[in-house]
Amino acid sequence: MIDLRFLEEGKAIRDPIWGYIHIPPDFLPLVDAEEFQRLRDISQLGHVLLVYPGARHSRFEHALGVFHIAGHFLKQLLKTQPPPDIDTDDVRVLLAASLLHDIGHYPFSHLLEEMQMFFIDHETRGRYIIEDPSTEVHAALLKVGIDPQRVANVIDYQQRTIPDRDMRLAHILSGTLDPDKIDYLLRDARYCGVPFGESVNRDRLLSSITYHHATQRPAITYKGVSAAEALIFTSYLMYRNVYWHHAVRSANAMFKRGIQDLLAHPNCSLTENDFDRATESDLLHRLEKEHTELGVSYRTSLIGRLKRRKLFKVARIFFPHEYAHNLINLFRRLYDAPDQRRELEMAFCTHLSSKHNLNLCGNEILLDILQFDKSPEVDLKVFFDAHIPVEKTEPLSFDDPEVSLLKNYLIDNFEAQAKVVRIFCDDIPNLRQAVRDEAFAFLKNWGTVRA
Repeated sequence: MIDLRFLEEGKAIRDPIWGYIHIPPDFLPLVDAEEFQRLRDISQLGHVLLVYPGARHSRFEHALGVFHIAGHFLKQLLKTQPPPDIDTDDVRVLLAASLLHDIGHYPFSHLLEEMQMFFIDHETRGRYIIEDPSTEVHAALLKVGIDPQRVANVIDYQQRTIPDRDMRLAHILSGTLDPDKIDYLLRDARYCGVPFGESVNRDRLLSSITYHHATQRPAITYKGVSAAEALIFTSYLMYRNVYWHHAVRSANAMFKRGIQDLLAHPNCSLTENDFDRATESDLLHRLEKEHTELGVSYRTSLIGRLKRRKLFKVARIFFPHEYAHNLINLFRRLYDAPDQRRELEMAFCTHLSSKHNLNLCGNEILLDILQFDKSPEVDLKVFFDAHIPVEKTEPLSFDDPEVSLLKNYLIDNFEAQAKVVRIFCDDIPNLRQAVRDEAFAFLKNWGTVRA
């Protein structure tokens, strides 16, 4: 039997979401490592604070929360009969991974990852940091006998083959119901001041966690179905009202295009190193310096305008039901090709400048495309034991009609209402109406010509 009493020992940190979070002595050097302390200046929600001013929490406290919830998961999973095939080393690896899962984030959350170029997924960057012998976090892991490669495997597993032992842990840390999702949904809702997370019965949810040996993933008992429904619905509401709020998407589009324009300048001196280990304050200072050195006004630049909240306005929205076949293919292609998207934006500016006698520079129109494969995850097994409601073999799937009909409603509504494509433009007289009138024809023609 694995003794988890050490999780109640060590340094106590007061957290507004979970109360006291205890960091055992072996894990304190990870928290104190330079690479982890950097997370204090990596915001959890980036430009969301321009809409919800309270959203100033960081990846640092989120990581502590995930560590705390991972401990609760382990306590519940080890009560399963039979328990998962994990030992004390596995427990320590999982806890270290839960603490370090976001250590590879660039400034401003996921924005730079979406730009591709030399930017990579934060999980892959996390692997590089954890496995780099020169980092403090690598030394801290070795000092307490935790294998850095195993920790990296648990965090970064989707694009590579890892040992089954590590994959088992990865499935605990990442899935429909995982410590990461529970913490960020409840934490983000609290700091944004929205009531969505309040309906989640946290105690009921955590106490219902069990294990499905066939899939090697966490599952729940029937007592946790309502709490899981509340969490999934909270995810939907947070995407629709917070993460994908139109003003947040406008700010994100402006920031990414501003970075693109800088990097495309022939005299740009920015390199990967300027983004790699920077905090958000470091990066903003470096970007302002680069504008000055290039002779470009920072105040009137897209990035400089964000500081004053001078956001582009929505000119046209494309809902999924009105995507023509060639438009959906175009949007998918442009999401994966930021350079082509920038080219289209500049061409649209040129077109409207000529047709409507507008004096546009090429960066006044931005196309914002959401991740097409991003939808609420509802892949969860439910155990009923003697309370199973039908003559079926358990476990049942969460989306079985005998368990919950939430998935069918949510996914359809998510695809139809939340996952829209927007065109933003500068608040210039006559530009917004011109974009609204001509966007569909221009995009359709562009998609046909460039197919």
